[in-house]
Formats: sequence, C-alpha cells, structure tokens
Amino acid sequence: MQESGSLSTARTNITERNRKTSFVVADSGGFQIQQGTLGPWRYTHTVLQSLRWQEEHGDFVMALDFPTGGIATGKMAAHIHRLIHVDGENLEAMSRANGLSVAFNGCLRQTYINTETMLIHRQPERGFLVVLQGTSEPESREWYRVHQPLIDAAEGIAFAGTSNISYRLMLRRLVDMRDDGTLARIKHIHVLGRGTLASACVLTTIQRCIRASINPDLQITFDTATPFQEANERYSLLAYYVADNKSLSIEYNRPSDAELSEFRHHSELTFAINDWCHARAQAEAHRLIKDAQGSYPAMHGRATPNAGISIIGQHLAVNDIAVVRHDRQDPDPRNFIVKPDSKTSLLMCAHNVDAATRALEQVTANWLSDDGETRNNFPVDLLVIRSLIEIIFAPNRVLGLMDELNEQPPLEVDYPTAEFPSPIASVSPYKAHDFIEQNRQRLDALVL
Repeated sequence: MQESGSLSTARTNITERNRKTSFVVADSGGFQIQQGTLGPWRYTHTVLQSLRWQEEHGDFVMALDFPTGGIATGKMAAHIHRLIHVDGENLEAMSRANGLSVAFNGCLRQTYINTETMLIHRQPERGFLVVLQGTSEPESREWYRVHQPLIDAAEGIAFAGTSNISYRLMLRRLVDMRDDGTLARIKHIHVLGRGTLASACVLTTIQRCIRASINPDLQITFDTATPFQEANERYSLLAYYVADNKSLSIEYNRPSDAELSEFRHHSELTFAINDWCHARAQAEAHRLIKDAQGSYPAMHGRATPNAGISIIGQHLAVNDIAVVRHDRQDPDPRNFIVKPDSKTSLLMCAHNVDAATRALEQVTANWLSDDGETRNNFPVDLLVIRSLIEIIFAPNRVLGLMDELNEQPPLEVDYPTAEFPSPIASVSPYKAHDFIEQNRQRLDALVL
C-alpha cells in the first residue's frame, strides 16, 4: 500500500488494477501535513502533485486538508506564519468574525484554497470528497459553512479531526446536510482513520437509515491503519476479538517462544497461525483474575473469544513470519524477542488485514441479524446510540424533524435502551440538533 504523503510515482498493482472490479479511496495527505512529513510547501505545485497521485491510485480523491489536530503539536505554526506574513491572508479578521482561533482559521483557509484548486484541476471521472475538520461544535459548524459551496461541486465528504471520532459532531453535520439537501445528492461519505468494531456498527446504522429515508445510493466507508501498525511497529498478530454485550474489542498479541499451558512442550512459534489464534483465544477464556474475593475466569459467563483467522494462517506457522532474535537490551541469553524482517512483516500485515476484515464482517452481520438475541448481544451504550440514530433519521422526520408531536409515532425497539429524552415529550416543533444535545452524554459515551 502507498501513502499520499510519499507521493510515489512507482507503478504498482494499485495503479495497474482493473477499476471496473475494484474500488479505492485515496488518502488525503492531511496526516502527513500534520506530522510534517510531506516535504517543503510549494503552493499549487504541492496541491496538484497530491491530486495527481490520488487520481492515479484512487477512484475517489480527497482535498489536501490542513488538519486542526496539527495545531496542538506545533506543526501548523510555520504555515500560519506563512499565510499571514507571506501570503497576506487576514486570519485575524477571520478570527474576529467567527470567534475562533487564528490557528484554526489558518487551517480552514489553507484547506479551502487547496480544495478549490483541486476542484478546478481534477479529472472529472474521479469522485471528489471535501474534507471536514474541527475539534468542537463551533469549529465543525464553521468549517462546514465555509466549505458548503465546494461540497456542492463535489461527490461527497470525508470526516476527519474530531468529527471522525465524535458521534455527536458527525450527526450534527449529517443533520445539517440533510436539511440543506446535500445528503440527498452526494454519493459517498468516508470516515478517516476509524475502523473499530463499534464504529463499523454505528456507521452501518447511519448508512442504512440514510438509504431508507433520504438517499438510497449513499455509500459510507472507513479506513484504519491499526493492522499495519500492529505488525510493523509492535510485531503483533491479530489473535482474537471479543464481541458480546460486555465489550467489542480486537486483541493483537506478540508471538513468543513460550509454551502455552494447554499445549505443553509445543512452542508458540511452531503453531499454524490460525491454530495459534485459537490457542490465544482459549488462553484468554481461561485467564484468571485475582482479587480480594479470590480468583475467577476473566471471561466468566461469556463465550470464548473469536479467533482471528486468515487465509495465510491456514498454511503458515508463526515462525514462518516472525524472526526470533536475542534481545540486545536483555543480558539473559535465554530471552528472545520475536521481530519480523522486511519481508515477513508483509505477511504479518496480510494476516492482520484479512483477520480484521473477517471480524468486521462477522460483527456487522450480527448487528444486522434477523434474530433479536443475536442482533442485541452488544453493549447497551451501543444499542442506545443505535436507537438515537434511528430516531433522528426516521422516515417521517426527514424534512427537518419539524413534524407536529401528534404525528410522531413511538419508537418500537426489541432491545434494551437507557432512558433518554423522547422526541414525543419534547417541545413542538421538534428539532434534531436539540435532541442530539439532549443526548450529548450518551453519544459521547463511546468514540468511533
């Protein structure tokens, strides 16, 4: 895989793929700007270089955004100075007008310039996504207001910054887009850098609700770098995942040359990867927790975790992809570390991506199951968020959620919910933003 920040011109299986049978959303490059790894800023040249790279690799491209997350790290300081003292942008006036920081307005202004440039010079056969940033509701709202004319010329949007981890901010912007007609027109929404099991469930619910009542052709996608980071940075394999009414989590473990208690005299490294994952899941099921009351299984009363299986995991052993080396920082010669080399790390990535994809598919299938017990075997906080989304996007509330209260039928659900303010008990006319704010604590209980 390639990152937009590298702007590689090499021909790869991505650039040479059959676009009729595959689909790729290109990275915006904003993260590389935030990290300061994109290289020297060369104005339009840098913007168009990013655009051409994305068009070469992807079917949908994104605006080269200047992330608000880079403000706190100091990576935006040089760009803010450039905008004010070199480019002559009056960021102070923008700040006084909208009441937001000069640094935020610098990110907003540069992203607007980049987006406008890319829309002018883009290839029409590629879809274009306008990136939405913001670390708070005022910032998110202002960012959307400024970029709305550009969204009208694009095929969709991408949520980034805090907007891609906060259900509340995302729902507020989706309500805005519904009420101004944008949501009925756009084709695609991408959520940057969020691929948890919980986010897959929530985004699936949002997509289904929007398709049912507003836009039947809308596609929502998301991405995550975690499977690659776990392999390349922490030398870990996706071992198992937990999905029940207590938690949703994916667990990565680092192989060792230890002996598993259930399989004495057999080093972990000799296991086929899938067998190793099953053994790790069993080990977690039998893991004991000790406290003042005694000891008890960590998974007491819960099903055994699901093993993270993959295609290559059927055929390769752990020692086929992990290189055992002496730990230079540990003087004990009996201790080893398991660390992949440049080639075997790709195999670890392949397992992690395959296993993560299978986990996401299985969990979302359960989330949508026709069987009520299966569909509702999720943490109650997540079930409550599902019900809130269904209320907001119920078909009879599509036109701004302004119907009279006596026209609002009660929401019927077959899963447990917490007590939350009902739109029926609210003041008339009912407003979606007020409802979202009423449920702020519940929506913020989980992050994407």
